[in-house]
Amino acid sequence: MRSIFLRAAATAALPILLAAPAFAAQPLLPAGGHDQVPTRLATLPAPQGAFERKPVSFAWALDPTLALTNTPPFLAESREYWLTVQGRELQQGVTLPMSAPNALVRVSPAAGATALRADELSVSLQGRRLGIAHSADAEALRRAGMDASAGTQVLRLGSGSGAGKAILQAPRAQGRYVIHVFEPGSPVVLHARADRSQALAGEPMQVTVAASGRGAGALRASALLVGPDGSSRPVTVRSTPDGRQVAAFQLPTRAVSTPGLWELQVFANVGEIPRDARTAFAVAQPTARLAGSYALDASRLRVSLPVQAASPGRYEARGTLYATAPDGSLRPVSEAHAAAWMEAGSGTLVLQFPREHLPAGYGAPFELRQLELNDQTRLGKLELRERAARF
Repeated sequence: MRSIFLRAAATAALPILLAAPAFAAQPLLPAGGHDQVPTRLATLPAPQGAFERKPVSFAWALDPTLALTNTPPFLAESREYWLTVQGRELQQGVTLPMSAPNALVRVSPAAGATALRADELSVSLQGRRLGIAHSADAEALRRAGMDASAGTQVLRLGSGSGAGKAILQAPRAQGRYVIHVFEPGSPVVLHARADRSQALAGEPMQVTVAASGRGAGALRASALLVGPDGSSRPVTVRSTPDGRQVAAFQLPTRAVSTPGLWELQVFANVGEIPRDARTAFAVAQPTARLAGSYALDASRLRVSLPVQAASPGRYEARGTLYATAPDGSLRPVSEAHAAAWMEAGSGTLVLQFPREHLPAGYGAPFELRQLELNDQTRLGKLELRERAARF
């Protein structure tokens, strides 16, 4: 989401025309390489719930001396990993590769497993038992505001800890346990970043995986695509010539009714050190799209956008007006939003940029940029055009 710098309060609500515009339609600019434009439409029933049906429109002035910036997709950085083990493995000793001292080791019993006390857990390195600088049980973690299942224990390793293969042991362990190792001081970091923060169902995506840090070894990774409903499937990770790895995959076209983000979970080894990371992104069903044209009332800087809706819902358009400054450069001067309920079929959303938002000396030519179409009922970003129109 881009950063917006406001110079004036929003104008009063403006009407939205849902009829065909009276001005000649013109095509939107061709989509750019970073734009998101639906190539198909999905027919879905209207979501359950009470949704606003009245149309609304508003705009506010921007300070043209302040640039608008796009926030890049989230970069996940990991100094941690997880293991799932059986009680008999903990009885014999589970190997935990370490790259730095003072790691945190969290042991959480699954349903039916024996809860363990901190003094029943021991950690050794090269045959020497390591000191435990601090421990906390589930009750202490909850008091600190952390979500912890019953029987969870967290140990902070102290004296003697460091790089090497530590052994975690619990002679009384029975059942299944999840072990989480976090090394806050580790030089070995796994990075994962999706190529965008939101996508449409059925589209290709890719996540770049890389490792950094002093002494980082060869990177080997696998991945799992996980939907908000808990469904998952493996994703192939391939190496690139520059030492990174890329997970390229196609998003499913099926609709998922469970709200939430999709995740790509990455499981890697950086040399001998395990690292797990997850990066999240929104996936929307393409329930509507811009029809590919616009009509302009130049005297009022009023842009009418025809919309093709395959599914009933409340749809919103938003865009930024750039005007030509006295020095000839294009600067952002106004932001406008418009939303209305639409049944399946054709409709129109109108972006009204008040002329009083134009600073002295600013004028044509104008550009409509960062044009978005959103499905407000399903919380999906359907279309995004960095440069949509010039007039």
